[in-house]
Amino acid sequence: MLGTLIIVFVPLILLAALAFVRQPSRLQFWLYTLALGLAVVYMWLVFPWAYVSTLYRVVLPLLLIAAVYMGYRRIGTQTKAVARWQMLMNVSINLLLVVFMGGLCGFAIKGYFQPPGAIDLSSPFREGTFIVGHGGSSPFINAHAKVRPQNHALDILGLNAWGNRKDPFSDLKDLDSYAIFDKPLYSPCEGEVLLAVDGLEDLLPPAMDRENLAGNHVVIACLGVKVVLAHMKKGSILVTEGQQLDTDTQLGNVGNSGNTSEPHLHIHAETGAETPLILKGDAVPITIDGRYLVRGSIL
Repeated sequence: MLGTLIIVFVPLILLAALAFVRQPSRLQFWLYTLALGLAVVYMWLVFPWAYVSTLYRVVLPLLLIAAVYMGYRRIGTQTKAVARWQMLMNVSINLLLVVFMGGLCGFAIKGYFQPPGAIDLSSPFREGTFIVGHGGSSPFINAHAKVRPQNHALDILGLNAWGNRKDPFSDLKDLDSYAIFDKPLYSPCEGEVLLAVDGLEDLLPPAMDRENLAGNHVVIACLGVKVVLAHMKKGSILVTEGQQLDTDTQLGNVGNSGNTSEPHLHIHAETGAETPLILKGDAVPITIDGRYLVRGSIL
């Protein structure tokens, strides 16, 4: 709940400050605008917008432009003179904020660039709209970037008509309210099933299974690597070990088993295709249908 409130209101507070706080000169205005504008850009880059609405993310740049225009119109309209020391302090603080927020934006943007050596997979979905919750090559936009065998993993959520990953008026424990729950999953490549694990319960958020991290999952040997699809629905897995797959083969359905906070698909590739054991190799970057996906990417 707190996270949702932050996503909704913090950008609005910054935009209101841009629009309505008068600046006595153009220099101070542009420094102030750059400092707060970079903060809004950082939020646009890293916030998990599917927890509120991806529509909000679409309109945020327009709101930023409108706030800058309104603030520009108010330059120098205040009647009270500003002391020189106050002006110097104002300029200094804004310069520090520009450097700080610019650095954060740089680290986040770095994660948008595709690393070398990526393999291309087909989308495991055939219907629906989806968004990347964790993805990219920076820990600022991908929590998996700090875990060596899954540095380049993707966590994918579903989206409903409102751009949210679930019905906001339903209980968090209602698995059917999540747009991705029970969606069919197809093999993302041609290969052989190394491991198919089923029978683990779909947990009710926020419960997690710390012992069986991947939950119900399928491991596929293809393109010289292992591809792992995790957190699948109990009783849904349709493939068996040793089975040959193509991209039209349905593997099962999205669930909420394993170490997961809510229904989503976790997918990653790693070296060591000769063994079904996961999280033992080195991470391999992946693209989906030729696209390098990062937090906020829409499928």
